[in-house]
Amino acid sequence: MKNLIFSFIVLSIFVFGCEKKSETKTTNYDFEINTSKSIGASTLVLKSISDSRCPINADCIGAGGAKAYFKLTANNIDQEIILCKGDCGTLASVANIKINGIDYSLKLIDITPYPQLQKRNVTQTVKVELTRT
Repeated sequence: MKNLIFSFIVLSIFVFGCEKKSETKTTNYDFEINTSKSIGASTLVLKSISDSRCPINADCIGAGGAKAYFKLTANNIDQEIILCKGDCGTLASVANIKINGIDYSLKLIDITPYPQLQKRNVTQTVKVELTRT
């Protein structure tokens, strides 16, 4: 009986210890309007930003939201990706995409700087996180 229990424990260690771990790799990118990043043979470009967040020190009815519009070009095919943070309705801050047959998750981390009442025409930066899933 002891040998049977010992054999079961050893077998369990081998079965669960040999489980293949999925390889996830996360890369952070900063974009300004019309800047591009190469991802393998594909290109990701930030086309525009739509920022309707309530400015700092302003009294607003709602918090608003900020949208980042990207274009992903892979194999001569363009795909539009819209990521949103804040009050976005049906839009999400994460998009699942496929690049060269590999699944990725593109997540909007932040759009900076946050709007201010007196400052206009400020260069905004979009921070995203690309994770291989």
